[in-house]
Amino acid sequence: MSFREERGIGYCGLACVLCSTEDCPGCTAKIAAGHECSLGKCAAQKSAEGCFACKNLPCGEAMLQNKRINAFNRFMQEFGKQALIDRLRINHENGIAYHKPDNAPGDYDILETEAEIYHLLQFGTR
Repeated sequence: MSFREERGIGYCGLACVLCSTEDCPGCTAKIAAGHECSLGKCAAQKSAEGCFACKNLPCGEAMLQNKRINAFNRFMQEFGKQALIDRLRINHENGIAYHKPDNAPGDYDILETEAEIYHLLQFGTR
């Protein structure tokens, strides 16, 4: 899997930069082209860069009940979106997998808690 910074981070906090679908342009581009996304619509209505910028995070949206997404959003709240992209790149280059080649859960997904995911993201170690 390649790291493609131009894909960015989805409104919800998904790491589109590491999407396993090679021809996907990223959530932000898909939404701009008319793809339906309740979180993208919500962010646009609030003029928010993403869910991380919302004071109601985490809300009741099912997507935001995911511990990885919550850890990524919290990281962006503290350090910004570019810092998340930078950490994901560094971790990717150091062998930390967002998705495994066989689409098995990646290193962030096999951890038990949001705190463990946040630590892996921030420091590149478990």
